[in-house]
Parts: sequence; structure tokens; C-alpha cells
Amino acid sequence: MNNNTFLAASIAILVFGSSVLAKNVTLDELQSSQANFKPAVNITAKEVNSRHWAYKSLENITRKYGLLVGDAGEKFDGSKALTRNEAAVILVNLIGKVEQEKINIDQSEKVQIDILKNELSEEITALTGRVAVLEDSVNKLQGTVSNIEKSNGKTLKYGYGEDFKVGGSFQFKYNGNIQKGTDNYQPNFSIPLSDVRFSGKIAPHLNYMAGLNFHRTWGGSTSSTTVGGLLGDAYVSTDILPHHTVFVGQTRIPIGVEGTASPLALSTVDRSQIARNFSDYRDMGIKIAGTYPLFDYYAGAYNGAGQNYKDSTNNMGIGGWATVKPLYKLPQYGKLELGCGAYRQQNANTTVATRYESQTYGAALGYKYKKLGLKSEWAFRHGYGSLGTNAKGMFAETTYDLTPKIQLLAKYDIFNPNQLIKQNSNTEYTLGTNYFFAGSNIKLQLDAIAVSNQTGKDSKRLMVLTQYAF
Repeated sequence: MNNNTFLAASIAILVFGSSVLAKNVTLDELQSSQANFKPAVNITAKEVNSRHWAYKSLENITRKYGLLVGDAGEKFDGSKALTRNEAAVILVNLIGKVEQEKINIDQSEKVQIDILKNELSEEITALTGRVAVLEDSVNKLQGTVSNIEKSNGKTLKYGYGEDFKVGGSFQFKYNGNIQKGTDNYQPNFSIPLSDVRFSGKIAPHLNYMAGLNFHRTWGGSTSSTTVGGLLGDAYVSTDILPHHTVFVGQTRIPIGVEGTASPLALSTVDRSQIARNFSDYRDMGIKIAGTYPLFDYYAGAYNGAGQNYKDSTNNMGIGGWATVKPLYKLPQYGKLELGCGAYRQQNANTTVATRYESQTYGAALGYKYKKLGLKSEWAFRHGYGSLGTNAKGMFAETTYDLTPKIQLLAKYDIFNPNQLIKQNSNTEYTLGTNYFFAGSNIKLQLDAIAVSNQTGKDSKRLMVLTQYAF
């Protein structure tokens, strides 16, 4: 396949959301193709300098997913600007790799990619115009783009929206109790996650997503498997505001880091205790996410009743979280993130007599340098379980990438559900390893956990988890 085929295939990936041919196009290949093919519009004179937000966002994401090799990597040396044409090609290659390898990127990166697509829409349109010219010399691609476009218009655009996609994930867990304690973890096998997600585009700058969590309806002996109902994330979103995405519907509340992360992205089999108790749930409302090179933030207003519950109060839950990235201009020193936030809501959803207000406060630190990763989070809640009861906790975790596929970890996790009671903490010590068959999409985790309980019996357990995402 010649260089022109690579370009045409990658453009098809971006324009039509297809993973038919997700090949990388080098910048040299683009420049050589320009000698023979006239662009649809003259865009080569426009530049993105190293201080522009798009330059840093594109550099950070492409470095993370291994696209910066050869000449493409040299383009991000900080001493000279990228042409907007070059930035558009790098973005096309990034999206092509995500589609081809089914990489599970996090929400903030999705927001950044959507904003970059909007920023470089003129250049992408120009590249799309070249596809029609290139078709004459690419026999295998003749008619493919027009057929995909016609198919989208007849079947997906009107029935389900453009860019209709179906994704999902599955987790299978084994818990072996070496020493049974007060925490009463159930032994043997379970399915902690089994979901299907539907997403697409309703109109320009207007998207939707709906997730069904089948495992939540299967019952079980712990509340985490029964509370929440079938519907998970379900929202309509828009990226019409530069650097921002607005979500309307059911989403995770904007407080904490580990509690709001996808279960597929966790380093350990279980979330930390503060995440399990304070922030691992969704609610109905509106949330706005902003992404800039120096900082990210989330802010939202919710019913306050919890996931899939009818609102029964006149008070909303409201709060947000902000993360600062002080080393964004110095990637050679690693990636440092400092975050904090607060969330206030009315609790309980039955009678007025059982309602009470709670306020949750948190702070977090994350640092990644080459193979070493450090992460810590602290949280406090006034009004935990009842009015006047204060709870707090924190965890510290370190990871080391022994090889590209093998990761070692250690975690210290402490939680006190009632500060009025002395010696009331529950402490978990975890040693584990993760094996990445295909990133986080196919992963095997093994954790050994020792629990020290000041008010009950200590425990020890061995946990194994496998996961697959598509």
C-alpha cells in the first residue's frame, strides 16, 4: 500500500468513525503527497506555536499513546511551531490508533480530542478534500468512502444518529478468604462489572451515550451489587463551548479522583475505602468539564437522590473538582497533578424525617515519572450515615512498570467511619501485580490484602480479576 493510501485510510477513520483501515501517516508522507496533490484550501501557512493550548494537549495525548516516533516526535521540541496541517495529521493518526487498537481513553482525554477536532475542523476538511483526488490512484479505496457516507446517511444517521457505536466491558473476579474477618467479604466467584454502552451523534456538537449495567440487577449479599438499578451513565453532551463539554443526564458526581474513575482503569481490584463510601455513584443533573493545558475542572448540580432514584427533596447536590498540572511545560520531569474539590447534598430519599445534609471535601496528588507512579487521596465527610457523624480516610499508592506489560503495586488505605469513636479505623494493606495483555482492555490483576480492623476481627484475602473491554 502506497503513502497516499495511508493518508486516505486515516482520513476515513476520522470522518466516518470507521476502523476499516487505521494506518499511521508520517509527516514526511504528508509533505511528499503535497508535492503532487493540491490541497482543498491553503492551510499550510497557519501555525500552532508551542504556547498554544492545542499544541500542549496534542503533545501530551500523543506521547501517552506512543505516536511520537521519528520525525513526528521531533515536531514537538518546543522550539518551533507546528503548522495546523501537521497538527491535523497527527490528530488523525491518534484517532486512527485509538479506533484500531480499541484503546480505552479516559473522559478528560475524550474531551480534549473532541475540542482538538473542533479547533482543527478546517484543516481536517481540507484533508478530506484530498481523499477524493487520491481515489484515482488508490484502487482498493475507490468507492469506499462514498459508500460509507451513503450507508451512514441511509441507516445510522436517521435511525440512531451519526457515528453510532456499541461498546462494553466484562469483569470476572475471584475472592479467596485466607482469614475471614469483620469486613465479611464473600468468597468464591463473582461478576463485578458487565455493561453495554451505546453512543453516537445527534447533530453537530451534540452527542449521546447510554450504558446498561446488567450486573446490578443480579442481586447479591452486598449493597454494591444491588443498589443503582440497570441504567448507568445516560446523558446528552455538547462541545459547542471551546475547551468544554457539557453533560445533561445521569453521570458520576464531580468529587474525588479514584471514585469517579472507570472500574476498568483501577490499579487495584477494589477501589479505596473513601472512594467506595463517598464518591462511587452517579446522579441525575448537569455537569460541565473544562480542559486546559494548565488545569482541568468539573462542576455540577444534581438531584442529590442518587443513581436511578426519583428526587424527593427540594435541595440539589452541588459541587466540583479542579486539577492543576504544574509540569505541563516540563514533561521531561514527569506528569504532576494536584486536585481538590467539595460536594454538598441532601441525603436519603424517603421521608423528610430521615433526610440530612452532608458535605464532602477532598484533595489528591498524582505523579508519574517514567516507570514510577505515585498517587494519594484524602477525603472528609460531615454527615456520614446520619447528621453529626464525621468520617474521613486516605490512601497512598505506588506503582512500578517492571515491563510494558507487567506492573507492580503497593497500597496503604485507612478509613474511619465515625471520628467520635476512638480507635475506630479500618486499614487495608495491598500488594499486587497487573498484567496488561492489551492495555486496560484485556487485563489480569492479582492482589493480596491484609486488613487491620480496630473494632473487629482482622482478615486476609487473595483477589484475582480479569477484564475485557470492547
